[in-house]
Amino acid sequence: MDELGLIDVLGRPLISQAKEVKINKALVPGGEVEEIIWEATRQVEEELQIEDAGWINFSITSPDVITDAARIANLKLSRLYYTKDPLGKQAIRLWTDYTFGTGMTAHAEDEKTEEARKAFWDAPANQTVLSCRGQRKSSDMLLVDGEVFFALFLGASSEGVKIRRIQPLEITEIITDPDDIEDVRYYRRQWMDVQSKLHDEYYRSVSNVKDVATPDNLGRSVTKTQDALIYHLTYNTIGQRGNPLLLPALDWIKQYRRFLASRVAIMLALARFAWKTKVKGGQPIVDTIKAQTHGKEIAAGSQLLENLGSDTTPIKADSGAKNAHEDARMLKLQVCAAVGIPEQYFGDISTGNLATAKTVELPMVKMFQSYQQVWDDTYQDIDTIVLTHVGRAPDKQYIDRDFPAISPVDYVAMADSIQKIIQVIPELGLSSDVQQQALLSIGVNNPGEVLDALEEAVKKNPTLALTRALKQIREVISNNGNKE
Repeated sequence: MDELGLIDVLGRPLISQAKEVKINKALVPGGEVEEIIWEATRQVEEELQIEDAGWINFSITSPDVITDAARIANLKLSRLYYTKDPLGKQAIRLWTDYTFGTGMTAHAEDEKTEEARKAFWDAPANQTVLSCRGQRKSSDMLLVDGEVFFALFLGASSEGVKIRRIQPLEITEIITDPDDIEDVRYYRRQWMDVQSKLHDEYYRSVSNVKDVATPDNLGRSVTKTQDALIYHLTYNTIGQRGNPLLLPALDWIKQYRRFLASRVAIMLALARFAWKTKVKGGQPIVDTIKAQTHGKEIAAGSQLLENLGSDTTPIKADSGAKNAHEDARMLKLQVCAAVGIPEQYFGDISTGNLATAKTVELPMVKMFQSYQQVWDDTYQDIDTIVLTHVGRAPDKQYIDRDFPAISPVDYVAMADSIQKIIQVIPELGLSSDVQQQALLSIGVNNPGEVLDALEEAVKKNPTLALTRALKQIREVISNNGNKE
């Protein structure tokens, strides 16, 4: 044990930072060059030593390789870079924009199921979570924090279900079945309210609605409807707790910011002096020449007159910008790789072109499609809990969800394709899914409401329904005549 009394996660003593530096210096070969290299790399080596000592959890009982303390530190750092750093902000913004755009839409074929869905999704109390604004905020929270905890307040079956989000920092423990780590039973939440009163409560998992066990062994039982049921959504992890999207990029964002700050310092230093003048003589001569222009505004294009006793030349201000650009690009590419977005989306449009867009951006399309499916599954799970609570049968719980197109749609080509397909298979024109997709393709953001309005118009105006039927008959006759 050293003088600081530090130990690592395996219980081994850690030597102090000063002693570590002293030992490493003793091992460095002599020579001025080696000393310079050591000074340049010392900070990186020390940071890596801290990371190896405190970040890696070698426990064989958990798939998480990051300790709880490090996870919390990463979460806070991710929030900071998302808020203040251009690269971090742009990465999160692009993920959410491509995935949700103007918001996800949904519709259920079963009338009562649609009524129950609307009662939940359109409730004013749930708009902070389920509206387009709420969907985007949930996505940002998942990407920045690495996880989202949705709290579902079910209450009585006759009451509306309320949904809220719980901050990940407030969830301090996840309790699972001792024999099945995937079977989460309870979540422990510790938080402080606005009156600075500390709370320590347990919530049921959405997969644990019948268990009447006592999770904290303090004589308290958690009932089905007490406070809320918790739905936990994780990202960028293979363990219980999620990790921020920016986690692999945090170190590189930090170095990129340091690099650019250093470049600014160099430019400011070079900008302090633009000219140098050599004179023959002592300090009085220097002061005399200096007084001629010091503190005076010189007009552009002015003529400078000198005798042979002085020589004024511009200072060479080559900052090595070309090499610096390449160095900065190497750091930026690490951030691009970490978040899965090409560099042309981070401020340098010259690196992208139309010829490579279809091939280079195909991985982005697949990445955002999979992220859309993650949210599709999540909202399906939440809707299933709500519909089951209000008494809808499992075979009546299907809800069709549509996300905005990730890449721009050629509306002319889309309309032409739909028209040609319907000519071959006229029945497809009667499908609400085809109609909804057609409306989405022309930029209608709420196709479900449009279809409902059209259906109501048909019911109120039988002539409109007859006209539509006659039009379909004419199209079929015309198509058959063309075939002959």
